[in-house]
Amino acid sequence: MSGFRFVTTLVGCAVLLGVGQVAEAQGCVSAACTGDSVVDHLFTSGSRWRFNVRNCPCEGLFIEAASFTPRGGVARRVLGQASLAEIHVPYLVGTPRFLDLSRDSAGLGVSALPWSAAECAGGTRLANDTICLNVEDRGLAWKYLNTSQRGESLSVTMASQLGAYTYINQWEFHDDGTIEPRMGLTGRLARYGGSDAYAPYGRRLNAQSAATPDYGLSHMHNVYYRLDFDIGGAADDAVERMTFQPSSAASPVNTCTTPGACGVNVVTPLLTETAQDFSADAYTTWRIYDKNQLNNDGRTVSYELVPEVEGVWSGQVSTDEPWSEHELWVTRYNACETLAVGNFPPHINAGCAAARQNVSAMVDGQSVDGQDVVVWYVNRHLHTPRDEDEVNMPIEWMSFMIKPRGFHHRSPLEP
Repeated sequence: MSGFRFVTTLVGCAVLLGVGQVAEAQGCVSAACTGDSVVDHLFTSGSRWRFNVRNCPCEGLFIEAASFTPRGGVARRVLGQASLAEIHVPYLVGTPRFLDLSRDSAGLGVSALPWSAAECAGGTRLANDTICLNVEDRGLAWKYLNTSQRGESLSVTMASQLGAYTYINQWEFHDDGTIEPRMGLTGRLARYGGSDAYAPYGRRLNAQSAATPDYGLSHMHNVYYRLDFDIGGAADDAVERMTFQPSSAASPVNTCTTPGACGVNVVTPLLTETAQDFSADAYTTWRIYDKNQLNNDGRTVSYELVPEVEGVWSGQVSTDEPWSEHELWVTRYNACETLAVGNFPPHINAGCAAARQNVSAMVDGQSVDGQDVVVWYVNRHLHTPRDEDEVNMPIEWMSFMIKPRGFHHRSPLEP
């Protein structure tokens, strides 16, 4: 492509070779995870998180057996496993279209950078210094009149260098039971266009007076997560979609005839494997619950996945990217289904050669009602370069929330 230049890195070389040759390359290779560590932290408030963490070659930071204990409550499992499942980076100009976790890198774990003592200041380094564990004040947890309480959070963080980009994969576990998976995007810009033909596909970054323009090229970061929810244990879980819907039906206190006056909460059970779309108008969230375990008020214990969405997007859904069409998928647990894209050897275990190759194909009609449930979620960010992104890009954070809903019968911070 005339006028196109790139930063010479491992990923940059992959572009030079072309998409066909990259697809033939090995990419990440599944192997035993390393650096197994148990994290068990009692917060000042009296609540507690306990989980295992390790470094896996492809997924990088891998969390297992996460249990939460509210203050004065009982310990219950929340997540069986949790990890990244792909990072899809298509450029608006149409190519390249990276699969940064599986096809186009050695893997997030293999590419993990060791944390220095200064970078993990006040924390503990785990997994050969590739994971930084920190406990920090998270500000006010609540306030009422003249009383308040500060909250704490525990975080585990891994940084992986993929070409010019540095991905900072962080999971925060709050003392109120909330989990916040976060992805920090930093490093250096990798793709530029050197003619005005690139103007619609990025932003000019060099001096306007320069004879040859230099456009930083815009691209998407689609970060896929695999969340094996084990609410209270692996069995008997179920999922429902929660939405808002305007209503003109009379409420107990209003006729609701004026448009915009009233609205209702709508709950839709998801009984079989399914792909789901986020709607900003409907305030879509999803609740994952155990059908048999109840809190002290008699309601099913659950967690709610709450998106924090910048925008929605679909890629080449009719050809090479059917897995890009939706924001969330619900499947029944299958030990061979670990990556959202490229779910085949060598990226996964050699014994899983017959597995469905992407998350779209994994949705095949099995019941997820009262089963061991896996939720796949993609968070999206459009990176339109700006002057301030050079030379070293300030970290851009993207995140979503996994919040307790009825997991306890009151605030986990209450005595």
